[in-house]
Amino acid sequence: MLVSMELYRSFCEVATTGNVTRAAEKLFISQSAVSQAIKQLEDKLETRLFDRSARGMSLTPEGKTLFSYVSNAVNLIENAQEKLTKMKSLSEGSIKIGASDTICSVLLLNLLKSFKNDHPDIHITVLDTSTKQSLELVKNGTVDLSFVTLPTIEDAAIEIITIMPIHDCFIVGEKYEHLTNTVLNLSDLRDYPILMVESTSNSRKQIDRFLAQHGIEIEPAIEFASLGLMPKFAKEGLGIAATIKEDVPEMLENGELFELQFKEQLPVRHIALAQIKNVTLSPAAQAFKNAVLRV
Repeated sequence: MLVSMELYRSFCEVATTGNVTRAAEKLFISQSAVSQAIKQLEDKLETRLFDRSARGMSLTPEGKTLFSYVSNAVNLIENAQEKLTKMKSLSEGSIKIGASDTICSVLLLNLLKSFKNDHPDIHITVLDTSTKQSLELVKNGTVDLSFVTLPTIEDAAIEIITIMPIHDCFIVGEKYEHLTNTVLNLSDLRDYPILMVESTSNSRKQIDRFLAQHGIEIEPAIEFASLGLMPKFAKEGLGIAATIKEDVPEMLENGELFELQFKEQLPVRHIALAQIKNVTLSPAAQAFKNAVLRV
């Protein structure tokens, strides 16, 4: 038996107030509409739900039984509808994002700052991951969206949207500043200590692949779990750091670091956004994606 939600809502309001007039006022409908709803519900259930008297409406035993179940259901449904409304208006919601610390520094920090200014009530979780891990988190539904560096392994289940270019580079501090006076060969890197991110990272794999194409293999003097610390080590003269130019613009601009120039041009790479295909994002995640695509 199908019973309209509006009939149950009228029933619960009359049961709570004990009065059709007050129930109508709370529901913003006419008294006759409330009375008609109660009659329709009693007809459908073939049960008398209220005893009518000059003092108002009181529940019958059957009405009390129905109210004990229906009132909770109506409250849950109304709460769910209210929550959905808040989610759609972005006054409530959450987003889970996967991104490496480098992408957080290069792109995500400013994006999140702007997004939170516009939508302060959205809760955001950022998981610090590699490109490979980020793709896995998207695929298994742990995160809504992930930022990755390209190129990466293609997966038919994942949509990849290119966002912005990034440029691999080699940087030095004052100790090796004299190397900026000439255009170097990549083979010259063999003569100096090299600072690189660990071999499992996508950035390292791309640098190693590029060097291998020119017949060069380098054993780093120091390896790092992420790119974050390398500029500081390079500044202190511990070697030549292989990093991303967009991660150190201020240090390059103010002369704390210096970019080396090579005859062989390093290829441009890109940061991309990854999401599972054919899955609808939450309103909050979709709004954030839209903000990303406007970059």
